[in-house]
Amino acid sequence: RTNTPLQALVTLNDPVYVEAAQALARQVVTSGKTTEERAVFAFRSCTSRMPTDKEQTEAVKYLKGEKNGLELAKEIHARSPIPILFLTASTKPEIIAAIHELKGCHYLSKPINSDSLEDVLMRFAQD
Repeated sequence: RTNTPLQALVTLNDPVYVEAAQALARQVVTSGKTTEERAVFAFRSCTSRMPTDKEQTEAVKYLKGEKNGLELAKEIHARSPIPILFLTASTKPEIIAAIHELKGCHYLSKPINSDSLEDVLMRFAQD
């Protein structure tokens, strides 16, 4: 077991993890008749516990497309300013600017290489 930048890079780029995420997504889609049921299934599958009412509400909003990952990260950061690493395929200036507005947060554009991952992890350590 390791938590080195190389291990993180291997994990992020390993097809097994992508396939596992795709399998979970397929299960979520077919797990219930309503978005609420699917949100509970997804949350329980990932955390091994039932979501609180607030967590379920947020998961439903995300599944319905009412919120995106950046909006959720902003809410998390507003409650507790923790460092967040965004892994994105987007290079849109407005997305990058919004990430930079969150103090202590960084982003990496896909595809990710070990040098850029190590660099951003070092920046996290300095913040």
